Amino acid sequence: MSDGQKPLLIKRYASRRLYNTETSEYTTLEEVSDIIKSGRDVKIIDKVSGEDLSREYMVRIIVENESRELPVLPLDTLQNMVRSYNEKTLALVPKFLEASYDMLNKSQNQIMENFQNVSDPLKNLKDFQESQKEILSAMFPFMTTSPQKGNSEAKKNNPELDELKKQMAEMQKKLDTMGM
Repeated sequence: MSDGQKPLLIKRYASRRLYNTETSEYTTLEEVSDIIKSGRDVKIIDKVSGEDLSREYMVRIIVENESRELPVLPLDTLQNMVRSYNEKTLALVPKFLEASYDMLNKSQNQIMENFQNVSDPLKNLKDFQESQKEILSAMFPFMTTSPQKGNSEAKKNNPELDELKKQMAEMQKKLDTMGM
């Protein structure tokens, strides 16, 4: 739940219309999407059965956004999501997605703080890098050696580490061009 606030209760009537219980008005799926984008959580239930339809409507919002606006999910990612619906990986996907969004939110907040506090940009960058290392180690606990402590063989044969280094170098270049 966002900000400790109770989720907004939306009721779906038999006519498939959505009813905002706070404003006592019918609402559209687009308006529900705008409420969620503003940071408010919603819970959508069937008026008659009481069944929780929140997940179904979140997926509908994502599908509509993907088809109308600039797509957020690349085709490869969508295909990987479909592939993840098997017994082997199904348990890992929710935790991975949650950790990824937590990392994204934390990164965005930290970048905004860094822009507001530019008195010591190098310290801010180092703090940001440290927090990224912590997040990555939390997301991938099976990586038991850090890049500094790992053996040279592990460094040579780790394409994910090389890709992360490349991304960090690109991010550093962008920060340098922005005057950070």
